[in-house]
Amino acid sequence: MKTYFILFLCYLSFASVYSQNDIQIEYGAVFKNEKREIPFDIVGKDENGYYLLYSEGKYGQGDDMFLRKFNLDLTPSGQELNLKDETYENKFSSLGVTKINDNIIHVFSLMTDTGKKYYYQFVNLNTFELSEKKFITEIENDTKNANNSISRFIISDDENTITLFYTIPNKNKETAKIRVQTFDSSFVEQTNTTYEFPYNNDVLSIRSVFSNKNKELFILCKVYDSSKILSDESKHQYEFQLFKVTSDNLKLLTKIRPNNVHLRHLSTTLFDDNKLVLTGLFSVKDMYAMTGVFSAKIDLETGKQLYANYNTLSTEFFSKLMSDGKKKDKAILKYNEGKRENPNYILKNTIKLDNDELLVLAEQNRSFTYNYVTTYYSDNIAAIKLDNQGNVIWSNKIGKRNEKANVYIYNSFFPILKNDAIYLFYNGNSKNLNHKTGFIANSFGSDESVFLSTKIDAEGNYTRHILCTKEELEGVTIRPSLYNWIDDNTLLMFGQDIDNLKNQRFIKVIFK
Repeated sequence: MKTYFILFLCYLSFASVYSQNDIQIEYGAVFKNEKREIPFDIVGKDENGYYLLYSEGKYGQGDDMFLRKFNLDLTPSGQELNLKDETYENKFSSLGVTKINDNIIHVFSLMTDTGKKYYYQFVNLNTFELSEKKFITEIENDTKNANNSISRFIISDDENTITLFYTIPNKNKETAKIRVQTFDSSFVEQTNTTYEFPYNNDVLSIRSVFSNKNKELFILCKVYDSSKILSDESKHQYEFQLFKVTSDNLKLLTKIRPNNVHLRHLSTTLFDDNKLVLTGLFSVKDMYAMTGVFSAKIDLETGKQLYANYNTLSTEFFSKLMSDGKKKDKAILKYNEGKRENPNYILKNTIKLDNDELLVLAEQNRSFTYNYVTTYYSDNIAAIKLDNQGNVIWSNKIGKRNEKANVYIYNSFFPILKNDAIYLFYNGNSKNLNHKTGFIANSFGSDESVFLSTKIDAEGNYTRHILCTKEELEGVTIRPSLYNWIDDNTLLMFGQDIDNLKNQRFIKVIFK
């Protein structure tokens, strides 16, 4: 087994050096990775250690895929498994890696001359050995290459049922088809059914596939009135349709047609009483803006819409981070006249709260390319609380500026619901601790760069706290989207040196 890690710090692996009232930070030792490879997923933990997926490239976007084991003190063990055999070449595509019971399971596909074959492999965590690949099923080329098939790999909450969902590859003017196969946790097939939608491929777009606690499968689609307007949504000639997969057919549960607004995306939030809430941002003028928040609650048994609301956000919300003056006055006037919107907002998360209330989190996202350099912007956060009828209780904007050239993995934020409060973790600037309006400093490239926690209370008020300073992190920058829970109160996060990706470390975020 090749060893790809060496430790260059030899002090105690985790030292607790920071504490605030409700959060404690523990720092792992900095370690050096000999190759230019970074992790893109923290798979899980057991009594033998921690398991991470690594790949080459500054985003972890390389073709190879390594499962690496870390010791329980989160120092590198020197053990790794290559999940992509050299013989697979460019025919390989991974559907996912997850931990089930005492194994890690990897599901992947290989392209063939006749279609696409699906396989799985187990990793024995006691011996850290990879089993031989085992065949699951095959998609055969229909009237189109199977490489165009969309695939999803879903594991039930009890980990006893595995669902493989994929589209049958055929042409745009042909009827859209899917196949659903279910297996037990050892990949013994239970069901195998093919379904047809009442639409052709050129007007149907599958947006999400999910299952409820009863292991029933649902498909959210966007259906267009005509294939001629696929690139022109300004006419709003489309609707969202929710289907339930039954043993016999696809049952249409409900339709949601935008009320003369842009409604680009709907997120799905399941409730224990077999209810579903669909949330999305809508805009009147620009599909990449936010005029307000849409919310609809669906009974998954009957398909009945219990409510459907379009909440237009207030003038106060629009101007929340603007400095007082003539520019603000002019902007407010244009907003009230319908000539301005909240620009570049993307829905990021919908979080269930007590009493069937929801917190919708959105973020200003954009990118700009000039002279072969792309700058990624992940800026201000919008937090909007909805009551159990989908109406706005309060809304607030939180100033943030993540601006980074050529790399985006340090941007954005990670939200946590803990101890009756919402915490937003992201890279920030200590100059912005008390920011409410006006100019905000960039998170990167200065001695003031820090890793922040913004705590939002039940009324929408927020305070920022420094979790880690640049000095404490010793040149490492935390990646907000790379995390896993060790236990109910301990979050494992990962960071690396932006200028030297080989220098890497973990931190633990412990909630008291």
